[in-house]
Amino acid sequence: MKTTAKALQAVGASSKWRRARRPEQKQVRKEAILSAARDLVDTEGVERTTLSAIARRANLSKANCYRYFENREAILLQVVLEETSEWTGAIVDGLARLTGNGNVEVVSELLVRETLERPRLCELVSSMWTVLEQNVSEKVLADFKLEFRKTASQWTTILTEVLPSLSEDQAKQFSRFFLLFIASAWPASKLSPVMEKLMVREEFAGMKMDLETTLYTHSLTLLKGLLTS
Repeated sequence: MKTTAKALQAVGASSKWRRARRPEQKQVRKEAILSAARDLVDTEGVERTTLSAIARRANLSKANCYRYFENREAILLQVVLEETSEWTGAIVDGLARLTGNGNVEVVSELLVRETLERPRLCELVSSMWTVLEQNVSEKVLADFKLEFRKTASQWTTILTEVLPSLSEDQAKQFSRFFLLFIASAWPASKLSPVMEKLMVREEFAGMKMDLETTLYTHSLTLLKGLLTS
């Protein structure tokens, strides 16, 4: 069960500045940091989810945060792993019901549906390569990439069972491109206030991107292309 930042406060104000020594105390504080990061990504986006903001939300000092994570990027990469694990589990469950179906339209619909139900994942993935992975140590990045690959492989494996004509290498290629679709389409769909105003003008008609349609079209096109290659 995920511990919220408020759970840390329940431990008692006197424990706020005490160093956590027992494993359960350390876990409470670590979960409070992650919970604070999740909340901030949801409300403020990755860019404004600073270490200072995370510390305030978790009712901790920045120094305490550094005891558990080397920086804010390391915190957010851990949240990426959590979100990816839940996303992958939902995809695997959905694909398991389609085994042998061979319907690329249904597969694409499933992937897009499970993705759009997780805006936090989309927000994080859109910054994963360009920001988060650029600012952590070699060890943190290596651990993250290995765990991320292990998690992602779960749904690429079952994808080959749903689409028997798709090889394992093609399934892996598709999963990489699908993540790239998310990373590029998500920020492109988040229009600034100025761009929102432009969209009502006739000369900009048709330029607004529909995220669901874009992800579905790209997913379907790539799958069909791989199956005929």
